[in-house]
Amino acid sequence: MAIVLDANMKLFAERMNITSSRMIQDYGLKTVDEIIEAEAAQGNMKAINYAREMYHSPEKLIKIFKLADIENKFVILHKMDDSTRMKVLPLLKEEDLVMGLYFFTQDALLEMLQNVDMEELVNVMLNAFPLPEMINMFNEEDFAFFFQNKDTDRNLIMEQMKLLPPDVMIHFVESMTGEAYKEENAQNLFSMMDKLPDDKFGEFMSLIDLDVQKQLTFQMSKEDPKCLELFPPEAYLRMLSTLQKPDMVKPMIGLQKESLVAMIERLPDDLMAIVGAQIDTKEFAKFLLDGHLEVLQKAMMI
Repeated sequence: MAIVLDANMKLFAERMNITSSRMIQDYGLKTVDEIIEAEAAQGNMKAINYAREMYHSPEKLIKIFKLADIENKFVILHKMDDSTRMKVLPLLKEEDLVMGLYFFTQDALLEMLQNVDMEELVNVMLNAFPLPEMINMFNEEDFAFFFQNKDTDRNLIMEQMKLLPPDVMIHFVESMTGEAYKEENAQNLFSMMDKLPDDKFGEFMSLIDLDVQKQLTFQMSKEDPKCLELFPPEAYLRMLSTLQKPDMVKPMIGLQKESLVAMIERLPDDLMAIVGAQIDTKEFAKFLLDGHLEVLQKAMMI
């Protein structure tokens, strides 16, 4: 006795453009969900469209279109138009976006870092170098820029100047007065500094001994890390250029997500799709369900 399809399954098979014989041979007692999953995976557009219409949970979409497979994510992303693909990038975790930076040359990364806020650039630097090492890499021109910057707090300078370690204090006073250290000499020197107008004060500070500048900057940045944002960005880019690319990319986790996304958006479509494919599977399914299901059809039309 031959197996026959009931009326409902026959109508379903016709809608899916599946012959009765193939329904019996290939699917037997399988459920509608299982048939839809199998047919969609084979590129049956009727099944794909049916899944789009009927299945509205991320879990269903993940199962039917095998979204957990990173290669499937890549294919879908690669078939998206630019504007849709770029909407996926903010859904990625920061560490996944950072991994995408390895696709750029080191020169390209340095060029893009010129456009980020100083706060972000300093965060990258503090991830890349210990604070004492970073300060030791500033040169005379960098310190001149810092101390003559109108936003550098001269009150903080004077406060931290009086807290210099004894050996540094002695060296500073003796180098500036030309006399053996005396407490009176130090007080007279500080009094003179207090009376200088801002521009002359900045010039004075930019000319003191380099080791004193380094110690003072270290103390100031420990007291107020925002001080580090007052150095020229070129100084930080110069330091980063001394690193191998992996050592330069890893600290860029200190950038804001918006900055990372803007960088990844500069990649060619195929590389951007590779980065985008790192997205959490459930987040990707939710994105597709939120008005972007048409890309599934594009992806299956191979």
